[in-house]
Amino acid sequence: MQTAIASAAGSANFANTSAWGRAMVFSHNSDPLYTVGCSMYDCGTAISFHIPLGATPETGSDHHLVVINLDTNEELDMWLASFSGSNWSAGSRYLTAANGWGALCAQGQHCGAAVAAGFAAFGGVVRPEEIQQGHIDHALAITVSLSRSGLIACPATHTDGPSTDPNSIPEAARIQLDPAFNVDGQSWPQWQKVIAHALQTYGAYIYDTGGSMAVAGQGN
Repeated sequence: MQTAIASAAGSANFANTSAWGRAMVFSHNSDPLYTVGCSMYDCGTAISFHIPLGATPETGSDHHLVVINLDTNEELDMWLASFSGSNWSAGSRYLTAANGWGALCAQGQHCGAAVAAGFAAFGGVVRPEEIQQGHIDHALAITVSLSRSGLIACPATHTDGPSTDPNSIPEAARIQLDPAFNVDGQSWPQWQKVIAHALQTYGAYIYDTGGSMAVAGQGN
């Protein structure tokens, strides 16, 4: 795995743009209630959710949108989310507890989710207020471009990995920056040091396959 990580290091980035950063909004029971349509995966269960006006998915090809209802503590995760002006729909959509264990089904089971490893879509995402406060108190979520095909690591429940290379990284593998590395001695911007310290302390889980190695951040 070290070989795979080293080969991807040149493209490593922090994904917090409107295209690839995770789109997230908070809702209340007073917000409009929508029956969220489904067009591709796991469409057998009807889902209704309160989504605030003005909610906007990511502009990149995944079109993720996470909605957290602060009144019920429920989280709606959508992939290929779209709003027609009167109705919400998605390629797939899932409900989970916002403070759940981190994946959409129990350990040992296999199920889909809005992200390929089966995780809750906002798990591990770096938020702006965490950068501002100077510390991140949880593991990170990271993509790699060539995750392992047909193999997952706990706690993943699913994978979309394309690589048959035995050195490639399975989804949900946890990687860590060497704790002995002197982060504070680097001439990096402070926000990069905040992320690096979290990577040393908590590590990062591979949650999806992407175009590069990217740490997931909340979209701007």
